[in-house]
Amino acid sequence: MDLTHLLILGAAGLFGGILSGLFGVGGGGVFVPALVYGAGWNIKEAVAASLVIIVFSALSGTVRSMRSESPVDWRVAALFSCTVAPASLIGVFVSRFSPDDLVELVFGCFLLSLAYPTFRRGSGRGGRRSLPPALALLGGVGVGTLSGLIGIGGAAMMVPLMMLGFGVSPKRAISTSLAITVLLGSVGAAGYILTGFDRLGGLPPLIACAMAGAWLGVRLRDRLSEGFLQKAFAAFMVVVAVRVLYDALGGLLA
Repeated sequence: MDLTHLLILGAAGLFGGILSGLFGVGGGGVFVPALVYGAGWNIKEAVAASLVIIVFSALSGTVRSMRSESPVDWRVAALFSCTVAPASLIGVFVSRFSPDDLVELVFGCFLLSLAYPTFRRGSGRGGRRSLPPALALLGGVGVGTLSGLIGIGGAAMMVPLMMLGFGVSPKRAISTSLAITVLLGSVGAAGYILTGFDRLGGLPPLIACAMAGAWLGVRLRDRLSEGFLQKAFAAFMVVVAVRVLYDALGGLLA
């Protein structure tokens, strides 16, 4: 890996880590495309690597959140972990038998599906409604499956589920999602490593920068405009999704 690739991965790790601290996301929406387009890895290798990285970025953010004004709700974290973490192995299993282009297609559609809701929340127009806690926990199964399949931490879905199903405040839901992501990423990463993923040697730059970024992101959470950052992240997701879908459809139609 040359210096250019190292700089790209370092910058991606820092950016993904900051997003992790600010919004509770694992950073898979940054790490996966960085490894695919910046380092030339295939999509399944990038997904496996992303799950390894988000363990460290989420752990860094969780530790820092313990000292913030919105600490982790450990009761809700434990409840969600019981459904989300085991379900990640479903995604790992499906990934073993699915074509790379199909995984890219799912990943791109996932990003597009979240871009508009993210933009609405950033614009202060997102609505709220109650949700039975049992249904919110059932939604965690889908979050975990997607995490194992496409290498995301799942906070973009977990945070709303915690808010609607358990009445957790937005900032505390973000802190709680980071704690859940530590276990979720650990289970998913272990599944990929046990089934043959062995490219751990190229991850230290991403891991180190992601941990530093997550720490910084939590510190910035109360000082910057979340609305502006959420809208900017929504735009970023659209750009990445279009690129990934272009490649996926090209491969499927070839």
